[in-house]
Amino acid sequence: MEASTVPLWLIAAPSVVAVVAIVAAELRDRRRLTHEKEMRLRDERIAAYRKLLAATTTAHVERSGVDALTAAHAEIALLASTDEIDGAAAEVKLAYWQKQKRSYRETQDLDAPASESAQALRKAEAARNRFLTLAWEELGIEGRSLGYRDLEGDDPGEELPEPQEPSSPQP
Repeated sequence: MEASTVPLWLIAAPSVVAVVAIVAAELRDRRRLTHEKEMRLRDERIAAYRKLLAATTTAHVERSGVDALTAAHAEIALLASTDEIDGAAAEVKLAYWQKQKRSYRETQDLDAPASESAQALRKAEAARNRFLTLAWEELGIEGRSLGYRDLEGDDPGEELPEPQEPSSPQP
């Protein structure tokens, strides 16, 4: 066959296929990188949320707990996907700080009513639960009861039950 009788599209087809393959590979790489970035940010958010929630276990009685809440809130402020999550974290920090302040006031003034401290603790726990609910929504965790064990993970010192062998049917 002469070169002049070969259709132009037949000559250009391999080049077009190569360009399409390169573009498709580039799009795949972009999607993969975007997904990896989203997963890394999600993991960093979970770590910051865990720090905040772990600090609430002592923040009502220890100054170091409030300091840990402050540090966790600073991380959340940088990583939060919404202003609502950031605001809820700030409410948690403030509520536990107020609880500690009222507890300190009660130790200094023996005539102060103990109900103020109990009420402040209930407000702090409500703020923590609101934050936890918003965190679950953001992370796509549904059907959970209040508690943050799933965000914390298993206790490394906790003994897990031994796996059981499946029993064979008796004739």
